[in-house]
Amino acid sequence: MKTFLKIDYYFQLLFFIGYIISGVIYSFMNSEFFSSLFLFYFVVGGTQLISYLIRLTLGFWSDLFFKIYGIMILPIWLIFLLYFFGISIDFLFFITYLGVIYSPFLAIAYLFYCKEKSNDYTVKL
Repeated sequence: MKTFLKIDYYFQLLFFIGYIISGVIYSFMNSEFFSSLFLFYFVVGGTQLISYLIRLTLGFWSDLFFKIYGIMILPIWLIFLLYFFGISIDFLFFITYLGVIYSPFLAIAYLFYCKEKSNDYTVKL
């Protein structure tokens, strides 16, 4: 379990820092900051969603941060998934716009959460 937590933390950190560097370079080369921010939403958010779902199946749902993260991020991805399959839910699309605002802060908080859990030797299932 501890090995998975460490690998997951470094994987999340690699995607976060790697995308920040490539997003800044892309923004300067093409002067399109908002498209770079939107890609950040999918690349970093997607890897964190996969990590969240794996941790959910491993039994980490007792943490308060984990519950808050799930409440804030899962509806956004569900709306995108429904939209991808052609189900129009225009009245709920404002949630995704709010998610673009708070998702970078939530991504940073998730990195700190992963760091804390990777250093915790007494992980309870």
